[in-house]
Amino acid sequence: MSGAGPERTAREADGLWRVLELGPDARVLDAPCGYGRLSRALAERGAIVVGVDQSRELLAAAEAARGTLAPERLRYRHHDLRQPLDEGGFDVALNIFSSLGYGSEDDDLAILTTLARALAPGGRLFIDSMHRDACVAWLARGIKPASRLPDGTLVIEEPRFDVVAGRNETTWYWQGPSGGGQKSASIRLYTVTELVRLVERAGLRFVSAHRGCSPEPFSGDDPNLGGRVGILARRD
Repeated sequence: MSGAGPERTAREADGLWRVLELGPDARVLDAPCGYGRLSRALAERGAIVVGVDQSRELLAAAEAARGTLAPERLRYRHHDLRQPLDEGGFDVALNIFSSLGYGSEDDDLAILTTLARALAPGGRLFIDSMHRDACVAWLARGIKPASRLPDGTLVIEEPRFDVVAGRNETTWYWQGPSGGGQKSASIRLYTVTELVRLVERAGLRFVSAHRGCSPEPFSGDDPNLGGRVGILARRD
């Protein structure tokens, strides 16, 4: 199950290409890469991409969907990002689709440190995430996220926010042509301020905040307090 269809993937890949000023043969680390939707999209645009994830199931799906892209253009690796990566020199590292918060804050710092150290001097890290203020604003209005996938599957989320722990205790339910199911997770929701501090603790310099995976500047001047946030940082 995935909540990102081809239109969103294309929009985000185009946005990342612009905000990160990517060009042909730019070296990109997509970590975690999941089933490779952005790894593949960026490789198709001309980047040299390494996708890393600790889920062998998702990596198998990514390999199955690589199409005609050669290993020299797109390569996948199984790795726990809390541990250092044995290759570096990347122009860009990506952490997309709210991939932080599933463990402890120390786990997230370890992941960001791994990504920072994998960058070449001057390399850039981009994080795309939901943030605490936006989530709380939605929950306060009784909004429960729901979406329909390209195959018609309906996905409904039932979140419960623990204000003391700062964690979203949530369950997703889905039903569609391939059947139904549910999945639960506990996700730490960081404020934008806390995300920036984590990035700086990992040894990077904060550059700018964006509206998700786009060049558009982030602003909290709306009822959703900006929605998704993109954090751009640089290794000096």
